[in-house]
Amino acid sequence: MKIQTLLFTVLLTISSCCQAPQNKNQETSTNPSTYLVEGCIPVSKESDMKWITRYSDQIEALEAKAAADSISDIDVMFFGSSSIRLWKGLEEMMSPLRVVNRGYGGATVRDIHYNYSSIMAHYKPKAFVVFCDNDIAGNANDLTTGEVLDHYRLLFQRLDKDYPGTPVFFLSWKYSELRAGLREKQKTVNHLIEEYAGISDQVTFVDVNSLLLDEDGNVNPALFEKDNLHINRDGYLLWTSVLKPQLMDICTSNEI
Repeated sequence: MKIQTLLFTVLLTISSCCQAPQNKNQETSTNPSTYLVEGCIPVSKESDMKWITRYSDQIEALEAKAAADSISDIDVMFFGSSSIRLWKGLEEMMSPLRVVNRGYGGATVRDIHYNYSSIMAHYKPKAFVVFCDNDIAGNANDLTTGEVLDHYRLLFQRLDKDYPGTPVFFLSWKYSELRAGLREKQKTVNHLIEEYAGISDQVTFVDVNSLLLDEDGNVNPALFEKDNLHINRDGYLLWTSVLKPQLMDICTSNEI
């Protein structure tokens, strides 16, 4: 059965041109399942139910892992796609921060909207880190750069509603040899999110892409796995070098 992409993403309606009115005097719930955004984003792409539920097994595993965790107050929640999921040694690299890894599959930001409640369940972080660059991957389900911005903007608003004042660190989309033909679109997305972050008190844009390039601006293959898409441990160490100091500042300043 075919349905509009945005109909499935959140099982609620969302808007690209207007925001739900907010009452500043109204208490905000930290339960992500209570969130509602009004309106709609027009997206012409269609996808079937199999695409929607493609990572259900991994989502169920994340839910079970969270339910078994006796600690809900953490420093940082990392979430997004496979570049987060495959971050081996994340806990070690971010020590002494207490972090959880909620990355899964080859998620798109549409997947994150659809599985939002499951991903966020249980934890109360001091900061979020998100990396997810699969909405433009060279396939039939790709969004435009403008649609990507809309989806991220709504994700940021959703997080701000459920976790007021909690900063979000957006890791820039990375160039890779496998997606060399998409570089201009990736550059545009990075530019759009960086501009958004520049006027946002919530979002910080972290340029992790330039760390993976040589002096001529070409992808450094020594920092990538054999698939020419995902980075290796050396690449993650570089990401850590620019990200961790910012997280340490946030988590220290949030301590009572």
